[in-house]
Amino acid sequence: MNVKVTIFHYILDRSYLFLLFILFISLIFPIVSAFISLIFVGLLFQGIYLRRQSSTNSPYIVLEILSMLLLIYTVQFFAYLLKITDIVPLSYPVVIFLSLYRLKRGIKKKTNYLQNSKIAFALLLLAFLLSWFISGFLDLSQGNFSVFGQFGYFSYPFLAFMNFISAFASVTASPWFMIDMGIWLGVIGIFRIIEYNKIENKIRYLLMMFAYAFYSIYLPTFSPISSEVKYIPYMWFNGLGTYGPVKSSYLLDGIIGTFTVTAILSFMFGSRQICSVTCTAPYMLQGTFLNSMKKYNRSSKVGRKTLTSRISSWYKWIITITWISLLILAILSYLKFSILGNDPTMLYTSLYFNVIWYFQFMLMPFLGNYACVNNGICAWGSFNQFFGYLGLFKLKVRDPKKCLTCKTVDCAYACPVGLTDMRASFIKKGEFKSFKCIGVGDCVEVCPYNNITFYDARSWIKEKLHSINFNL
Repeated sequence: MNVKVTIFHYILDRSYLFLLFILFISLIFPIVSAFISLIFVGLLFQGIYLRRQSSTNSPYIVLEILSMLLLIYTVQFFAYLLKITDIVPLSYPVVIFLSLYRLKRGIKKKTNYLQNSKIAFALLLLAFLLSWFISGFLDLSQGNFSVFGQFGYFSYPFLAFMNFISAFASVTASPWFMIDMGIWLGVIGIFRIIEYNKIENKIRYLLMMFAYAFYSIYLPTFSPISSEVKYIPYMWFNGLGTYGPVKSSYLLDGIIGTFTVTAILSFMFGSRQICSVTCTAPYMLQGTFLNSMKKYNRSSKVGRKTLTSRISSWYKWIITITWISLLILAILSYLKFSILGNDPTMLYTSLYFNVIWYFQFMLMPFLGNYACVNNGICAWGSFNQFFGYLGLFKLKVRDPKKCLTCKTVDCAYACPVGLTDMRASFIKKGEFKSFKCIGVGDCVEVCPYNNITFYDARSWIKEKLHSINFNL
């Protein structure tokens, strides 16, 4: 048996012992145990990913472990929130009893998370909730965190739901949440890099991980220039509303500068420069376990409706409504209007990136992977996809005849966005260009003939230089 697989079998089979170890560490070093827990979660997800080809008891084991960890940190969260540290040990008897019980009597029930959308959803839900409560606990432990800090507190009964949204987004918008999600997703991301054979795909993934840590977390939060990033072009990584209202003081350099630079880069290299590198979303969608969720692009009802490169009428309507709404909100923001006491663009951006996007993440087994690309609701993504489509980026094949005789069509099955019609375009045109193609590169990776290549500004420059040298 493969050594790597054996190691993860060992971790899964002894996961309840690891759980007891984490419980013990949490008694002495609660913050350290939180980080150990997140690394452990990443290893568990890698373990069930390696067993994805068959039905096993592993998904149920991981569900129980996640539930117990969630119990521990939910109690920790409320202990710090209510300032009643005496309640922290309440979770310990349950965790100890279940662990000892499972060590004596294991789980016999089996399933496969790629064939059971409810199990896949439960895994994502529990992992997200665990990250949320750990982050909330860490935020509160720092002493400068407001539970309703994102949108404020609403005293009117009919706005009670907004209080839930405000509390939810206050944690998801915090640096600790980005760090905590980044830890367990980074574990399965490292194994994704190891899986890649193509150097360009490895480099892109490494750049994506670097951008997540440096561009999205360190620079705007911890760096010496964190207060100045709003004035720097390309730093508004979520578009309008990332760092503040629409103000004349940074409208030209910060906001318009960001849109200009990113439009040029997307024209040159495709929307992959955002949607597969610097945006935080791809980091959360491309690790080994998460990448396998693309199966639900083809098996879920909603996912099947987004297949192929065709732009549906409802997709066009969503993009149109989204952009008209955002432009109106930008004008209101510039005129210093507010909505529910919040700047209109900041409210919109936070609602999407800190609330709606994470529901898309958890609902992946029902919506398919990359719902943010396939439904048109992400204005920042569609902006870059538009200029990417106008620009140089496309996929090309060395020999269209090989696509004609190909029996596996691995490229179509590998695409995490669900662009299943690329083979027909390769045969007919020798290339593939789509508004929804974000250049992840899985099609390039899996082609059994090494036939698919990227074409962008680098390729164009090489062609021009070759043409000049040839003429000389």
